[in-house]
Amino acid sequence: MTISYQPTWPVFVFPFVLAGLSYLLDFNGLYGQDGYEYLRQSQVLFSRLNGLPVPPGGIGDAEIAGGYPLMGALFQFAGLNALRALQLVSWLSAALALWLFELNLRVLSPGARVESRWVFGVLALALAPFFLRAGLTIMSDGFGLALALAALFFALRVIELERHRDVVYFAVFTALAITTRYALAVLLALPALALALELWHARRFRWLATAAMAGILAFLPLWWMKMGAPKSPLAHSLLQDWSLLHLFQVTFTQASGTVSYRLPNLFYLFYPLAHPGFCLTLPALFLLARRTDAALYSKRLLLLSMLLYLFFLGGLSHQNTRYLLPAYTLLLLLFFPAWDRFFAYGIYFFKRLTYALLGLALICQLFFTSWTLKPTLARNHLERQFSEILENSLPPDADVYAFDLDIALQAYLPGIKFHNLFIRRYDTFPAGSFILFNEPKLRDQWVGQNPMLNWEHAQTHFELQAYQSLPEGWTLYRVINSK
Repeated sequence: MTISYQPTWPVFVFPFVLAGLSYLLDFNGLYGQDGYEYLRQSQVLFSRLNGLPVPPGGIGDAEIAGGYPLMGALFQFAGLNALRALQLVSWLSAALALWLFELNLRVLSPGARVESRWVFGVLALALAPFFLRAGLTIMSDGFGLALALAALFFALRVIELERHRDVVYFAVFTALAITTRYALAVLLALPALALALELWHARRFRWLATAAMAGILAFLPLWWMKMGAPKSPLAHSLLQDWSLLHLFQVTFTQASGTVSYRLPNLFYLFYPLAHPGFCLTLPALFLLARRTDAALYSKRLLLLSMLLYLFFLGGLSHQNTRYLLPAYTLLLLLFFPAWDRFFAYGIYFFKRLTYALLGLALICQLFFTSWTLKPTLARNHLERQFSEILENSLPPDADVYAFDLDIALQAYLPGIKFHNLFIRRYDTFPAGSFILFNEPKLRDQWVGQNPMLNWEHAQTHFELQAYQSLPEGWTLYRVINSK
């Protein structure tokens, strides 16, 4: 059996769809602290590639993998600025992930109709709200998923088609995936072990050694990017308090403050199966599922990899739907046989009903996409609104002490010097400097930690003047002098 590599029209169209949506929604892809940190790192890496001096590494350099900003830096050599380069990486990554998803389906279900594979890929993956969000935002989710799917594709070819040389490509894409999102090491650990055992038993030691060397070489960019970082990626803040007990908790206190969720982590792990951000109609495929759908060794391997990855996420003191996207994609690969029965029999015997159900699923995906993107767009527009207000309000070279919005504002206002209230405690706030704060919003999450301790210290020991009121309860204060 051979695998055709000719992508079809959805792959070519999808980046233009994402670019058009970005334009229509007036969305530059930035929101929250991670997006702006990716932008900053990409700018720094581009400077390093050009031999220019760069500032020392900070907390973000240790917390965030560098594969995505490095790709953005490489795209800047095409003449794009850092922002447009990272947007282009996200758009293309989403299209590549869609194509690689279909390639995985070809290996797992070679007898399925082309139309069935592509309709499933577009409806269940491309139009999944969280996947669309990954393609629109300056985040590493789409790029990491594409690399993970590439690694799995070559792993499946080794197992199903006995193409032992493909283990080299698996090693390379696995290393690149991990350097893009550290958590993907857990997802790809079992496939790596399975391939190593298979090649060992087949006495293919040459390919095994070559794959090991290729994987090590592919890790070198991560070593280069993280030179000078204050700590190792293995010291990531989310790993420090991993615990089985977190599966049953809803409130967590860690480096990012105290947060509470509606459901414990154990229920959060079921989101890929039934959540409006993925595909709310997906559980209906249980009605057509069969026990033999997971009979293949490769499918059982995918199932175990997904469960191990979810188990790892369940032990973190954090819930983030972005982390669930790889698990959802593997779940789709496992559900495809049930979908293929629905599509084949439905089109043949119940065409009108099948089209109606497909239309209903499409409407659900589009509706929940608008619901999912709403807070992301609101945050982006708020950050840009603040930058416009402060640009007209602050004097040149102003010193501003802030938290939450400071990373975003620094990207839009490079002439203003921002001091982060989270990184350390401040003993003094110079007269004439400014403090941007929102006590009601930040109090509960950051009680007893640097942002609130710095704010309480400033209120107690310094005379503050409300300089300007900003949207959503934020206030810009001017420091008059010490009390």
